[in-house]
Parts: sequence; C-alpha cells; structure tokens
Amino acid sequence: MPWRAHWRELATLVAVAFLIRISFLALRGDYLDWDEALYLLIARSVLDGDGLAVNGLPHIALSPLVPLASALVSAVTRLEILTAQRLVIAAAGALLVVPVWYLIRINSGDRIAGISALLIVGWTALIDVGPRFGPMWRHVYAGSEPLYLFALFSAFACGEFGLRQRGIPRTVSLLAAGVSLGLAYLARPEAVVVGGLYAIFRGISLLRGGETRAVSVAAGLTAISFLVVAAPYLLHMRQLADSWTLSGKLGPTRATGDLYEEVVRDDGKMLPYLEAWWALDEAHDRMVNPYWGLDGDEPFELRLDKYEKVLAAKWTPDSSTGQRAGGRMLDYFQALWLLTFPLFGVFALLGLLSRGRYASGLFPFFVLAGLTASLLTSWQVFVLPRFFLYLIPGFALWAAHGVVFASGLRWLRRLPDPGRVIAFALLATGIGVAAVRTVSHEAGVVREVGSKDRTAAERLAEAISSDRAVMSWHPRLAYWGEWEWRALPVATLDAVAHYAAYRQVDFMLLARGAYSPLALESDYVIISLDPVLAGAYLESVATPTQHVHPRATLLSVADVAGFPAGRIAPAEDAESGGE
Repeated sequence: MPWRAHWRELATLVAVAFLIRISFLALRGDYLDWDEALYLLIARSVLDGDGLAVNGLPHIALSPLVPLASALVSAVTRLEILTAQRLVIAAAGALLVVPVWYLIRINSGDRIAGISALLIVGWTALIDVGPRFGPMWRHVYAGSEPLYLFALFSAFACGEFGLRQRGIPRTVSLLAAGVSLGLAYLARPEAVVVGGLYAIFRGISLLRGGETRAVSVAAGLTAISFLVVAAPYLLHMRQLADSWTLSGKLGPTRATGDLYEEVVRDDGKMLPYLEAWWALDEAHDRMVNPYWGLDGDEPFELRLDKYEKVLAAKWTPDSSTGQRAGGRMLDYFQALWLLTFPLFGVFALLGLLSRGRYASGLFPFFVLAGLTASLLTSWQVFVLPRFFLYLIPGFALWAAHGVVFASGLRWLRRLPDPGRVIAFALLATGIGVAAVRTVSHEAGVVREVGSKDRTAAERLAEAISSDRAVMSWHPRLAYWGEWEWRALPVATLDAVAHYAAYRQVDFMLLARGAYSPLALESDYVIISLDPVLAGAYLESVATPTQHVHPRATLLSVADVAGFPAGRIAPAEDAESGGE
C-alpha cells in the first residue's frame, strides 16, 4: 500500500501526540528548570536585538535552535516566549511520529511501522519530553530533545526517501536531508556524530551494492545543504572562540565528566563540582568556565585550560580508570532501563529474542548509528538518560516485533487484532505513568515553587526601578522578572560582592535552595551593594596569587514581603580584607 494512503492515520497520531504533550506542559504550570529557562533568556535576548547572549556575554555553550525557534514563533504569533517555546517543543515531539514511522516501514513493513508509531505516541520518556534522570522524573522538562529528535530522524527519512527516487524528487529530498541534519546540529551538537555514523553505515551498504554514483550524489547534496544551514553558527563560534569548534560546551563537559559521574553516586562531592563549575578568575570579574560566556579577552582554549586546572585543584578522582569505565557502563545500562520503562523494555527484549520472520530487520541503520553513538557518548562525555533518547525509535521497533510475536500466543488469538490491542494497552500505560507523575504530590510541590518564583520575581520587578542594574543568581527569577541573569559562584560573601561590583550591579537577588551561594533564612533575598564597598572593590589590587579586597558583611536580609532590601556593607576592619 502506498505510504500516502496512511496520511489520515499519521495525522491522527500526530494530533493525539501533540494534545498529550501540550496538556502535560500546561499542567506543569509556571515551573522552569535550568536549561529551558536559559533558552528563554537567550530567546528574549534575540527578540531584543542582542543576539545569542546570556549572562551579559555572547553564549555558545547551549545550542541556538530552541531559543531561535521560540523567538521566531513569538515574533510571528505575538505569543509570550514561554508559550511559544512550549508550542515548539510539543509540536516537534508529536511530529517525530512521521519520520520514525517511515524509517520503520521501509525496513519492516506497514504492520510493524503502525505499532511502532503508536508506541512512540505514548512512550513515557518521550511524553516527559526530555527527562534528566529518566522518565520517572517529577515534572515534564521542555528541553532541546524534541526538536533535536524530530530534525535528526527527518534527516534520515528524507535521505532514505531521496535514495528511492529519481530526478528532481531525489535532489529535493537529499537537500532536505542536509537541511534537517543542519537543524538537528543547531539543536544539539551530537547530531553530527549520530548523523555521521548513519551516513557511514548507509554509504558502505550502497557501495557494497555497487551504487557508487548514488553515494557521491547523496553525499554532495546533503553536505552542501547541511553547510548552508550550519555555516553561520560555525563561523559565529569561530569568531568568538578564536578556534573551530562544534560546540562551546564540549570542553567543560569533557573536563567535568568523570567528576559528574561520581557526584551522581555520591552527593558529598557536589560542593567541589559546583566550586569548579562556577569558579571566578583571578580578578573575580568573570567565570573561569567558558560555559558562562565569552568576551573575547582570552582565547577559548586558554579559558578551557584554566578551567581544567581549577577542576584539578578542587577534585582528585577516587577511582582508577578501570573503575570509572566500569561505573560508566553500569550507568549506561541503567539509563537504557530508565528510557525503556519495564513494560516497553520487556516487549523490546521479546522482539529481540523472537525467532522466525520476526527476527529480521531488527538493526536498521538508524539503530546501528544510535547504539554506536550512545557508546561513544557514554565513554567520551558522561551518561544521562536524556542523552540517549534517539535510541527510543529503535526500541519501539523491537517492541513492535515483540507485540506482534506476543499477539500470536494461543490465549491472545481470541482478541480482535491482538497486536493493536497490546499496543493500545502500552500506549495507555505510558500516558498513565506520565499522568500519575504529573498529578503526584511531588509535581504539585514543583508547580507551587514555580508559581511562587514567578510571583516573587514580578513583585520585585515592580519594586525595583527599571533603570537599576539587577543581577539574579537563578535564571527562573531573571526570566519572570525580566532581568539580565548573571551566575553567582558557590563562594564566600566577599567573592559574591566582588563579582557584583565588577559587573556594576546595584541589586543582587538570591533564592534559598538549589545552588545558592549563601545560607539564607528567607526564600528570597534582595541585597543592595553599598556604593562605598563597590568602589573599594573596583579599586582593589588583584594578582594571580593573592586577591586583596575589603571584607563584606551582610547587615540584614529581607524577604520579598519585607522590601526594601537588605544591604551589604564593609566590615569595620575593611582595610585588612582578603580571602
């Protein structure tokens, strides 16, 4: 049956998937998590005409597609940026059904493709959109993953469709594959790894079949259109980093990968991790870690070298190379377990173990590329389940084979179309798990925190005049209050005050919990930097070995309801100072 005959079925699945995802995002409420709040701040910067910037500096650590797409939708529709971001994320997550259905159909036929698409709609990890530690997380996270997955698998689908066409349809499809891969790269840099592996595996198969011309044409067209999309950002990073790099995040990620793996298993190592991640340079006027922005004063590679030295000074590995490698592999298999969720995983395993005609076609090129890329990522970077969401279409393929195999069991044959009944049961299970998590007590607490953050930020914005320089330590407060966000280190009050003085800040906004640099008694604290102290900091002498400055004292802290703010003033022995 021609694939066009399935458009009503696919349209229905996409609509259902969109309604599921946008409903869960709406139920989530005002709460914003780390990266998605940063994406919103970057999008706001784009709309304001300041480009890809955060923390007051050009930003290249987080990829640009999500903030650019959110800003574009907001500008066209006049919707608030958060609403635009969630529409983009929900739509991309729903549209993923189409390229996955096509890739599985050309590999395993209509029946397996239909069941796989149905499973994708309700797969728990995909409903949660981009889970940090797995699909059983406490709220739906709107990160870069849905847009990345849709663009990545669209590139594969367009490429395969083009290889099956002739003339203009082939040219257009292969160009579209390159464009889609470029967009996937702009969403997450590892797209070039997964996409490159796919191209290698597919190219080898074509060469073995004697299709040398097809390989050269496909490679040329996709490479050209990929570069057209990716080149502006690559040149942007080249200009800022003074070196060719695929991502401004790769260096800091490599340097902290082993430590992060230990932090996941031992919370006691969190402090040295954070101290290294947010360490100040010698002058205390910016972060050593280039993740927080580039200002052109120092080459990117030198910044990375300094950051790695700070990390080495804060932390020494407790385990051998072999132990760390073993730990990563254990984390890798745990990540796969979390992403597949027991019921889906059971059917995927059944599909892999099944024999006869169900055992064929279990490792198409997108599965091979994904598995290889996931192993490379777990070895070179670190293991997080959300990094491996591109494996779920492969697991859906295996689970669909498992469903078909199970539908042949004698006691299930009495059901009308038992395979589809099982698939709908799994679909309902995935939606049910996500729904239970969304209405749970923990999710309610998260929504309450988000609403409280928004209310506090809006009240503070009303209280502080718009012409004052305000620094918020957390992106949630900065977004809701429409301030510029600047990261504060996990450091002494002196270091925090010094950093604020160098950034010419009038007010600092802190919040209790998470990574707050101070032990706070109030949920929200407003600190007014004393002008005398700020001036003393700016006139102080900084050297690489010693940083002498007046010592700050927190005279009072005020909750939002107690505004006007507390203030920082010099201690009586301010002249002696030092850290």
